[in-house]
Amino acid sequence: MEFVLRLRDDVRKALNDDEMDFVKIQASSTSLHENIHWWQHVGSNFGFLFSLAYPAFAHKTFDNLKNIISLGLTYKPITKYDKDYYDKNGKSDIADINIILNNYHDLEYAKIFALDNKNITEIIKDRKFFINVGHCYFIFWTSTINSIAGSIDRERRFLPNIDNWPPYFKLLTERNIDGFVTDSSMHISPLGIKAIYEGQAVFNQIQYLTRYSPDLTYADFENIGLLHGIYIEAFEIFLSITGYKKPSNVLDPIVGLFLIICDISINPNNGFPLDIYDYENFIKKNDPGIRFYFLCISIQKNTAEYLKKINLYSKEEYIILSKELSESIGCKCSYESILEVLKWQNEKYVAQILNEEIDLKFINENLPIRLMFSKYFRFQEDKYNYPNVFCWIGFHSISTNSNVEFEIVDSLFKKHHALFTDDYDGEIKPVLFEGRKDENIIESFNNFYNFNLLYDLILQWVDKEGEFKFNYKWIVNEREKEFIPIVKENFKMQFGISLDDIKIL
Repeated sequence: MEFVLRLRDDVRKALNDDEMDFVKIQASSTSLHENIHWWQHVGSNFGFLFSLAYPAFAHKTFDNLKNIISLGLTYKPITKYDKDYYDKNGKSDIADINIILNNYHDLEYAKIFALDNKNITEIIKDRKFFINVGHCYFIFWTSTINSIAGSIDRERRFLPNIDNWPPYFKLLTERNIDGFVTDSSMHISPLGIKAIYEGQAVFNQIQYLTRYSPDLTYADFENIGLLHGIYIEAFEIFLSITGYKKPSNVLDPIVGLFLIICDISINPNNGFPLDIYDYENFIKKNDPGIRFYFLCISIQKNTAEYLKKINLYSKEEYIILSKELSESIGCKCSYESILEVLKWQNEKYVAQILNEEIDLKFINENLPIRLMFSKYFRFQEDKYNYPNVFCWIGFHSISTNSNVEFEIVDSLFKKHHALFTDDYDGEIKPVLFEGRKDENIIESFNNFYNFNLLYDLILQWVDKEGEFKFNYKWIVNEREKEFIPIVKENFKMQFGISLDDIKIL
């Protein structure tokens, strides 16, 4: 929910130095790593939906929260009130509370499963709210797409038509399809997006460093502490399944192949941006961890041939591999589906939001969704033209030996830099972009976090025991105390009651 690029002070200082010495190169590699995380959240199909889960929950349950206020049921947390009510009455029959809690748990379990499939062992212990992964993913996709539609597709003209989906998902349950019934023995992968994200970021980082210092080896990066734990989890699974040996140099095609697998894994399209083309395999074709696993299996069947397909880290190589690998797991090409997104630019509300993005001045209606969508769209525009740059940014981020002009790569990196970063004083600041008015950027920054802190209060209200916590030092540092009244007033303006009116259970 924070959406902040965080850097240590020494890294920040080195980035501001004029001389491109090794200290600055190391700092630049760290900045690259952290910006890739921003790209993962705002630029990939799965990451974009994942980032909208909390806004989607807040918007989806806003009316239900207002309804329980009107009923006088202003208790925190709502989960505990529901449990106490059930223990006393033997039933949970307050419709609005049921809707709130079902939506909350479905979205939460979808996220937890996606983060790491192995979390399913804990998720299934909830016999009250967890139904199955298929149901959680159904709610996850429909909720987030519905929240996007509220800003860009109010007439339901071009986004996937989620109104048509329920009968098909119901049929999957009736047919006892794995993943769509309680206690089904569905296939899970040994990882999730957390490992994929960190692997994608760190291997781009070390390719960048190796491009500056070609003598660096894989062992060197292990010795300096860049390759361990979560950072190599996905890569080691990749090596284990495919049978490839650990490369001595990270510019080896093995690493390039690993990075395109990461890229394809986090860009499913079976339900977004395309409409669903395979209901029965909705989970397998959308969950990044499962996609990653099956892509590795596909490569394992022809390891030598796949390695021959990455020599130049070129656009042509990316397109060929993207299509071949996507189709090898029964999916439509993740690269080709970008065209579907680009078709949306002529739609009225999309065009309006893209105009707002030009000046970084967004109207305040659903601002986080508008802002995130605009950045997602701009990312797709440039990724369609330079997919190899975004997949292998570490390889392309220096001025020599790249097949893309450095000026183009540099401009793409600056254009898609994270919007928010921390500063020396610990406060979160908007990144200022050349050609955009500072006052517009600052206004959008303030409004973005006003919404996000409201989402935080809603989540606390639903499922966090104890008093409301106003731990917002991460955003305003020493101004935390003077900031809290603003947060409280924003809540009161939205819900018509003070946070102090909510009884703590």
